[in-house]
Parts: sequence; structure tokens; C-alpha cells
Amino acid sequence: MTATFHARNDMTTAGVVGLGGTGLPLALELAVAGTLTTGLDVDRTKIAALRLGESYLPHVSADALEATADWFEPTSDPSRLAGLDTYVICVPVPWGQDGAADLGPVLDAVDVIGPMLRPGSTVEVRSTVPPGAIALLAARLAEHSGLRPGIDFRVSGA
Repeated sequence: MTATFHARNDMTTAGVVGLGGTGLPLALELAVAGTLTTGLDVDRTKIAALRLGESYLPHVSADALEATADWFEPTSDPSRLAGLDTYVICVPVPWGQDGAADLGPVLDAVDVIGPMLRPGSTVEVRSTVPPGAIALLAARLAEHSGLRPGIDFRVSGA
């Protein structure tokens, strides 16, 4: 049985965007804690490996993947994130030689999540972003969702 068989409206749900060294372990921890977790990554090779129960990270075992199989759904299909309670952004943020952050990957994640937000949603940004970026991301989420940050949905940085 996979997470898709559980009734999403009866359980806490989360979507983790970016299944690298931060996102995959976090997604598995959420699943172990009883949260139906959908993990999104654009790298289809990663998704294929995860669906086969194979880890591409040395600190994540195949046993950990097997233990969470009923609670964790890896996907490259953004529509699988619709209607979740919480979204966690764990994508890389490249930094230029000038010290400026390239927020492109985070903005791409926000563009995927924004239209799926609903009242009561929470978005946590685990990517390293510069000061002021959370307010920018909250405004962009609001633009996509038609909801009000701090009132209809929450955004935080970690």
C-alpha cells in the first residue's frame, strides 16, 4: 500500500519539494512520524530509484525507504502536491561569486506550490535564502493563490 491509498482528508499531509540531502531525510522523518508525505523532485532518476526502494544518498538506507513505503510517495508530478496541509521547500540555492543568491530554484518551487495553497496551509522554506527573501516568497505565494499570508496561510524560514 502507498500513501495514495490513504484518505488524505483524514490525516496530516505534507509535500517536500526537493529530495536531496535535506529534503529526502526530512520527508522520511515526516513519514515515520505518521504524516502522509509526498516528495517532489524534477530529477526523474531519483524518483525512479526511490520507487524501486533504492537510495542515492549514503546516509539514507534502503531499509529506511522500505519502512516508510506506506507513508511516502516520491513523484516528479507536481499535481500530486495539491491539497496538502504543509509544504516544505528544500531546493538548492546557488550563490554567485559576488555573494548574491540565485533564488530561481526557490521561486520555481513557489510557483508550483502557490496555486495549490488553501486556507490553513503552511509553507516552510528550508533552503538557505538571504534576509528579506521570506517576505518576497510570501508575496509571490499570495499572488498565485489569492490568499493572504499570515492570515490565510503561513510562511516560515528554517
